[in-house]
Amino acid sequence: MRVLVALLVAALVGPGPAGGPTGEHEGDKKAAYLAAKRAAPPARRACCPKDMSDGTCLIDPACRDSPRAGAEAEPVLFARHLHTLEVMPLRGPHPEGALARFFRCRFTDELASHPAELIAGVIAAADHFGAREVHIVSGFRHPKFNLMLTKKGREVARDSQHARSQAIDFSLPGVKADKLYKYALKRWKGGVGYYPVSQFVHLDTGKRRTWKGH
Repeated sequence: MRVLVALLVAALVGPGPAGGPTGEHEGDKKAAYLAAKRAAPPARRACCPKDMSDGTCLIDPACRDSPRAGAEAEPVLFARHLHTLEVMPLRGPHPEGALARFFRCRFTDELASHPAELIAGVIAAADHFGAREVHIVSGFRHPKFNLMLTKKGREVARDSQHARSQAIDFSLPGVKADKLYKYALKRWKGGVGYYPVSQFVHLDTGKRRTWKGH
């Protein structure tokens, strides 16, 4: 009789979860999958301009954080180096050393860090004109490279702020250099150079001054 009762109870309760007492329910598996999907960084190509090859794209795969629900996503501002042809997002956060590598001396490949306020000044100029890309003409220049350019008769100061990693030459696609220059004169507290022929503007963290080149 006891055996019959035990069999009836087992039939009513039904079999336990698949895999025994340590098995996972389907709901647990789905929740774990969705959590992993949310945590996964975007694909590398999602962080690079469509026309940029993998070989010249220095963007970290986790460059875009998913915005919070209801929050407006901040537009991605790309910096394109006109000499190395490398591209990366100028707005942070950045992987450690990424900016120093991007703005490195193009002749010696030596790295140097630019002040955060200088990067912020370039970003502010791009935001003011609604630009989504910044063209970098020059960042850090090793003193030996700076001297070499000076001896070649280039428009390079012997005691250049570029040699101290305190200057950036840049332009904004679709924005004339004279408009960018006028904006910089009003907003930037350091040095501002204007190069109408080459169509770029120089910003540095030195004392407030201005000049006109070619």
